[in-house]
Amino acid sequence: MKKKWMLILLAIMICVSGLFCEGFETRAEDMGEDIDFSYLLTEDALVGTTEVQTWGVYLAEGNSYISKISSSTIGAAGDTIAATKCQVAVTAIVERKVNGSWVRVTSWNSTTASGYSAVVSKSLSVGTGYYYRVRCSHYAASDVSSSGTGALWMGN
Repeated sequence: MKKKWMLILLAIMICVSGLFCEGFETRAEDMGEDIDFSYLLTEDALVGTTEVQTWGVYLAEGNSYISKISSSTIGAAGDTIAATKCQVAVTAIVERKVNGSWVRVTSWNSTTASGYSAVVSKSLSVGTGYYYRVRCSHYAASDVSSSGTGALWMGN
């Protein structure tokens, strides 16, 4: 039951943070050190969004989310939004930076056979002293894209 409430709280946090991030602009020089296209940050929550693709018919948007729940727990999520009712899926991958390389911690997915969205979310106990990021693959019928967050520091 406690896990269910944590997931509900995570979903609410993601929705609320989206309300406050509307119109927010971050310049590259404000984002920290750029290592293999992942910014290493010390924020409490990060969001990654798919780039707009004009050739897609089905896929409207995809997002990746990571947030710090406690000193050793993260929330990770992803969503895929379709422009029309179709098969929709999202695969989320959590990675940790170890000795300069990104290593997969876990992954999971969700598929909706006929709908407008697919969503995944989990809270995970993680080791401290590492950067973590979330990458998602987004599918809507024949359209495919990806998104990813910057890297979130889980301090000692």
